[in-house]
Amino acid sequence: MKNKKWISLLVLLLAHLMTIVDIFIVNIAIPTIQQGLDTTHSEIQLVIAMYMIGFASFLIIGGKAGDHYGRKNVFLLGTFIFMISSAWCGFAATSGQLIALRFFQGVSAGLMSPQVLSYIQVLFTDHQQRTYAIGWYGIAIGIGTMLGQFLGGFLVALKPYIIDQSWRYIFLINVPICILTIGLANRYLKPSKDQNSVKMDYASAAILSIGLVLLIFSLTIGLEQDNPLHNSGLPLSILFITVFVLRQKRRLKIQKQTLLNLTLFTFKNFNMAVLLVALFMLMLDAYFFVLALFLQDGLKLAPMHAGYFVVFQGGGFILSSLFAAKWVLRFGKNVLLFGVFLLIVAMISQLVLFYHQQIGFTGYIIMAMHGFGVALVLPSFANIALKDIPENMIGNASGVYSTLQQLFGAIGIALTGGVFYYILDGNSDFIHFYKAFKYGLLIHLSCLIGVLCTLIYLPKSILPLGVSKNKKPL
Repeated sequence: MKNKKWISLLVLLLAHLMTIVDIFIVNIAIPTIQQGLDTTHSEIQLVIAMYMIGFASFLIIGGKAGDHYGRKNVFLLGTFIFMISSAWCGFAATSGQLIALRFFQGVSAGLMSPQVLSYIQVLFTDHQQRTYAIGWYGIAIGIGTMLGQFLGGFLVALKPYIIDQSWRYIFLINVPICILTIGLANRYLKPSKDQNSVKMDYASAAILSIGLVLLIFSLTIGLEQDNPLHNSGLPLSILFITVFVLRQKRRLKIQKQTLLNLTLFTFKNFNMAVLLVALFMLMLDAYFFVLALFLQDGLKLAPMHAGYFVVFQGGGFILSSLFAAKWVLRFGKNVLLFGVFLLIVAMISQLVLFYHQQIGFTGYIIMAMHGFGVALVLPSFANIALKDIPENMIGNASGVYSTLQQLFGAIGIALTGGVFYYILDGNSDFIHFYKAFKYGLLIHLSCLIGVLCTLIYLPKSILPLGVSKNKKPL
């Protein structure tokens, strides 16, 4: 029975790993996809961002669906849709098809991901075992980051024997992994659901999803002057999001189930964590986006070499994950401040290093330093967000936090990518690529300075996650 519990965790983490890999595996393949499908700069941004938007818009929905319809059922459904959408991505004929399919791939990830954390809570009732399980959950993020970058370079470098273009392998590889996951999940995952759950507010879910999709479109393709979304996309997204918020307020007032409990935003710690994760995620995923472009199109590295270079970031993340939790318990927010400092040093060092077009041993150390800093900082934001949240709101708070994390990651890609391509202005020489990369990193450094300023207002000691049944909002 004990072994079966850990096998179940392994199955869940395999699915979790896939959802993380598919955020990063595309980065290294960007130039190859652009060439293969003749995509515009805005369209290639959407190939990455729409996965994250599908992910973000269905995280809360996926969590509630698992509670109501059964976590195993929703997990299997999400994995099946992920398999089908991945296969279609691999055979997409146009950039429009790939963008749409990436959204559905993200939706399926949004269905799978909440079940992983829910199952950890159900399977591991012992505090120590649950701590280990959540630790492995965090390590899987680092492995997914590293594996995504490596596989992106490796698969793109393969010769296209059966298919016409090698970038298609980065999506098709998900198919056998999903088949394996479905088989193992069907055997080892026990049925689980919340008997007290209520029916989903589908109208609110649809309104939120449309608003988020329009927002990202308006920040990428909508910025092109000849695109109809240039004038209408942003106002429409604001309208849908406003309607969603007003609908949640009304349902809360009449004591109906809400998709988003707005009471969460009356908790100081939650608001601080939202600000921190917003600034941090505006930087993080966009950084990998412009870095992949600069390494291949600016420094003219082969995809395999570029992927291998970024792998060291994931290695630093995994190494730091082994110690970060203990250090935070002992030294409090000083660990976070040190992590942000490492990130700032790593980015400034990259600007100097890349200016001289060098990425040798020193470059590998700098990338490992970057990953080490990320793991010191990012995981603690979730603990800050959930600290002092009442027990009956923990699930909703976790879903909202994860949604905002993915949302701001997508917005960061749209904004930084827009600036990057604007500075590049169609040029392909090293000087212009370095200038575009530099301005991108200046945006990211500004975000990190914002994180530093916010951290100053946090208490000196960040305590372990505590759940209060009687805590009232400020």
